[in-house]
Amino acid sequence: MARARRPITRPRSPQVFPLIATRHPAAPWLRPPLRSLRVVEDFLSTLISRGFDDARAVEAYRAFSSFLLGHLLLEASLLGAQTGPAEEPLDEGESDVPNADQNLDLDDFPHIRRLEARLSEDHATAEFDQALEDLLDRLDRFITE
Repeated sequence: MARARRPITRPRSPQVFPLIATRHPAAPWLRPPLRSLRVVEDFLSTLISRGFDDARAVEAYRAFSSFLLGHLLLEASLLGAQTGPAEEPLDEGESDVPNADQNLDLDDFPHIRRLEARLSEDHATAEFDQALEDLLDRLDRFITE
């Protein structure tokens, strides 16, 4: 049964996503780093509840978030947002953005706490190579269909 897809709508302020995506994440050791630990925890929890083991859950998190971040940055750029490095650091005011992993309390994020070592490993080159191979295989199937 095909999954129903929600219609994609253009963001009202495409400049917001690059701003959020390029600022200090809640846990800089996450690969790729995201600002919201709650989003990562919920994602991992859902995968694990559906039968993914720890290693596959981390692989799926990385593949999905890398794809999503790249796609959203491209989309925001096409809509006119600046996606280059910020000229000046963002003044985050009084917000509580941790600057060091050791100060981060992971008690509310049991999957992230348990998988911290795996989530902090950098496999960017191998993951890129695999994603490129998968894309080339998909394109090859287009030709043979």
